[in-house]
Amino acid sequence: MITRRSVLQGAGGAAVLGTLPWNEAFAEYFERSQAIPYPPESLVTACGICDSACGMRVTVKDGTIRFIQGLPEDPHNEGRLCAKGTSSAYIRNDPDRLKYPMKRTNPRKGLEEDPRWVRIGWNEALDLIAEKYTEIRSKYGQEALLAISRGKPPWFARLYSALGMERVDHNDLCYGVDTVVAKQTIGGHTFAWDLENAKYIVLFGWDMVARAKLSLANRLVHAKENGARVIHFNPIYTATAKFSDEWHPVRPGGDLAVALAMIHVLVKENLFDRDFVSQYTNFPEYETQIRQHFEKYTPEWAEKESDVPSDVIRRIAREFGSTRPAVAPLHKKTLAANYENAAPLCHAIAILNILAGNIDRLGGHYFPRAFEIPALDAIYPPPAYPKPPAKRVDGREKLPLAGGYGMFSTLADGMLNRYPGRVKFLFWNNYNLNSFPQRRMMEEALKTVEFMVLVDILPMDAMYFADVVLPSTMFLEGSDIIVREMAAKSPFAVVRQPVVGAPFEAKSAAYIAMELGKRLAPDYFRKTDGSGSSSSELLDEQVRRSGLGQNFADFRKKGFVAGEEPFIPATKFATASGKCQIYIPAFAAKNYDPLPNWRPKRDLPSANYPYYLITYLPGAHKRNSTQNNPVLFEIDGTPYVHIHPSTAARHGIRDGARVRVRSRAGEAVGVARLTETIRPDAVAVPHGLGHRSPWLTVAGGKGFCDNDLIPAQTIDELVQHGNWLGSGCIMD
Repeated sequence: MITRRSVLQGAGGAAVLGTLPWNEAFAEYFERSQAIPYPPESLVTACGICDSACGMRVTVKDGTIRFIQGLPEDPHNEGRLCAKGTSSAYIRNDPDRLKYPMKRTNPRKGLEEDPRWVRIGWNEALDLIAEKYTEIRSKYGQEALLAISRGKPPWFARLYSALGMERVDHNDLCYGVDTVVAKQTIGGHTFAWDLENAKYIVLFGWDMVARAKLSLANRLVHAKENGARVIHFNPIYTATAKFSDEWHPVRPGGDLAVALAMIHVLVKENLFDRDFVSQYTNFPEYETQIRQHFEKYTPEWAEKESDVPSDVIRRIAREFGSTRPAVAPLHKKTLAANYENAAPLCHAIAILNILAGNIDRLGGHYFPRAFEIPALDAIYPPPAYPKPPAKRVDGREKLPLAGGYGMFSTLADGMLNRYPGRVKFLFWNNYNLNSFPQRRMMEEALKTVEFMVLVDILPMDAMYFADVVLPSTMFLEGSDIIVREMAAKSPFAVVRQPVVGAPFEAKSAAYIAMELGKRLAPDYFRKTDGSGSSSSELLDEQVRRSGLGQNFADFRKKGFVAGEEPFIPATKFATASGKCQIYIPAFAAKNYDPLPNWRPKRDLPSANYPYYLITYLPGAHKRNSTQNNPVLFEIDGTPYVHIHPSTAARHGIRDGARVRVRSRAGEAVGVARLTETIRPDAVAVPHGLGHRSPWLTVAGGKGFCDNDLIPAQTIDELVQHGNWLGSGCIMD
């Protein structure tokens, strides 16, 4: 086992690469990177592990990162870092990192195959990609192209748009529900809650203390210090439950029933902010419909669906309605673990906040105050983009209100069944197969792709389906302007700068996107004067136009810029009506529920599968991207299956025993952890483990993937269920 101590003791030695037969031939591509000479210095930068992007101060000597700590001047993280950020040098120095462009010489694909990689130069790799792209597009047309990628950096978004490529990202698994509802109800998606000034906080299923952004956990601590009362609904006794004043082990999926019943009490007893609701919401216009709609959702009804006593629900609703300010944070992690009933739950939570009168108010749910950084298209206006295919392989066009750029949960079915063989050219940028529900379906889909390009930092599982692999840099080696919108009551920008150089031949994502753009869509990668676009010039212009400095070098010297802006509450909201919308006319126009209705989660206990399946996020990890960090893996690397002792006794399971978990989608083997912190009718498994790449020397072959237990979806199922978003695939 690799431990923190052994990593430190063996930092100068070679790492074990695994046991598969092609390791010896492949080993030269995974040599340890050499130190790059730098003078000893302390540099400000921003973490890139998650979107919180906490400010950091990194001490570097002789090209080696010696110490990472939080940036004390950053009001966002208050000088603190989580384990992921503190240990991020282990990602930078990972001996498993991809170091050179490579091409496959074995046409057979799959994790069981030796790709027979051959090292090639960057120009050869980029030219080969351009050649195959041109060949496939001319032969099969635009519909044969697909990108599985976020639009970061913006040069990648421009590349995909310039090529008219269909793009898929993880938004339907992650941000989709709360993004769409927030846009329709309050006028915009935001991760900002003024918790430190709140007096009453209700958390639906979100372990904010252990599994949230550090800035939010800080603010929850401050809320408690300032006397706030915290109520937590969760089937598991979490760190937040221990921290809260009340924990209620709600039935999985029953959060929605509780939220609906709370609205019932607030409306029936008129326990809402009358001034705010009358001036800034559409409640007066739809008051009759709203009152009639929630009449049936009594606390007594909710008790039967949630196992939370009716008198408790009624008391919490009254306390929430009579305490100012009160807030129920609306976030991707609150939504009943993204069950199929996450969409109405999200709507219900938004209504609770609107009735509390806390939208863009101190102590409530506010819109962040941030420096405005002009977008790439504003600085370098492009020619008109071609339209992507009208009929998408994932079927997203059937869900007109869905957010994001595609559907992870329906993609495999689309590639295998709806449009078999359609995708011929695939660009895969820093995503993980473990993110896909029923991932083996996705693996079979990848085998049907004629040519796949992969950009990544580490040799993840998806590499075994790629034809060309391009090694990319990580955040400690890159440049950017970070203006975090999360929990920002006043503007604050921090630089992201290279604290060390890129190892071997790794290149930045901007370089990769721009070099491909010059080959595939040159008109979109030129300035108006005909000269080539430049990522450094873009940063210079963004800094200048946003008032952060004369250029990026100037901003880099400053490290950060703090703005002063008085908090002036909004009086108009970016919705169709200009008001906060409890009743959503846009939903009604598409034959969706304009007010939230009860619906159960998709998979309920049955004779064959008698327990609820819950997946949880280990606090030491960022989803499934940090498991090869030996420090984090030592903290959270065991595939525990959390089982209540009474349930375990019924099945003769001992603590620490190997246990097999089966669902209608698949099965997995983990280690039993008997605990009274979970409901007897539920089993909880971790998300993020189960990598199978033999080149991940810490994480490879360890544990199981929770998504092997999660059924994939078809777009027709979502339409049939009346699910306007497409959620219900992470943990349902």
